[in-house]
Amino acid sequence: MNIRTIVIAVAVLALGGYALYDYYSPESKLARELKEIEQLEPDIKAPDCFPKGLNAKLFAIGIQRDRRPKAELQDDVVRRSAIKHDCIRGNDPKTVQRVVKALGASGVPVYAEVLQKCPVAKDDYPVYGCFALDALAAEGSKASAAALEGALGNKDKTRKNIYLGALYRLMNTSGWKTNAQLAQMIPPETEWEAKELMLEYIRHHKDPSAKPDLEKAYAAEQDPQERGLIKASLLELDNPGKCVVTDEGRAETGLCRYTCIDINRWFSVQKPKTGCPLVSDAPTDTQQGAPPLNTATPASPAAAAAK
Repeated sequence: MNIRTIVIAVAVLALGGYALYDYYSPESKLARELKEIEQLEPDIKAPDCFPKGLNAKLFAIGIQRDRRPKAELQDDVVRRSAIKHDCIRGNDPKTVQRVVKALGASGVPVYAEVLQKCPVAKDDYPVYGCFALDALAAEGSKASAAALEGALGNKDKTRKNIYLGALYRLMNTSGWKTNAQLAQMIPPETEWEAKELMLEYIRHHKDPSAKPDLEKAYAAEQDPQERGLIKASLLELDNPGKCVVTDEGRAETGLCRYTCIDINRWFSVQKPKTGCPLVSDAPTDTQQGAPPLNTATPASPAAAAAK
């Protein structure tokens, strides 16, 4: 084998090695991933309220792939229930999460603009802003948290679900607020569902440091339902592992209803003449707990109508 042949062979091997490296390089893998996502819905056009560009189209593709089937939402009650659930708590949109992972920080301006600019029409599905909440929460950066915080500044009635959804996702963002800081937010909050979301979070975390602020919130609260839930939070801090009433023992229906948050159960007993004890042990035959606040289970019209 002469020198020329050897040189050519080495060059071919080097070129092949470079091509193999290039195929598996981060840039090439990202380009293929973006192309694969685009091919999921190649003919889709992003809604008018979306920004221009490929990133917006990819986000629109994610929404299209993750939206609930039309057959599932034909009933008005079920559709409203599904919109409320998905907007507040999310619906684990796999394709949107795939888009978020592929775009990284470059997708945040798209999600933020969709959240801010896309209109919310009553009972219309999909709600693009709700998917933007999912995307921002999945991306998880400080820029995404800032966009979610921006949504807290708009309490327009038509955007209530988005407001609640932004709050829910921020509460579940590591380092956003302590439990004590959330308790401080309860008295000035004007939306009762937001108060209950915060109390739900606080009750599940059982943080003794929140007790002084919960006591202040309890003293300031005027609404009987919210007072009952704040009192339940305090009772659970003082009585770990016990079941508690959430209505301060009023039992206006004649039944003492207890929530056992540690085991996700509830049970009711007839109200005794002496009144409802505020705390109780869980019986062995407790009923299944009711769904958490603001959830929706749009499996059937009957199920949704019962809420």
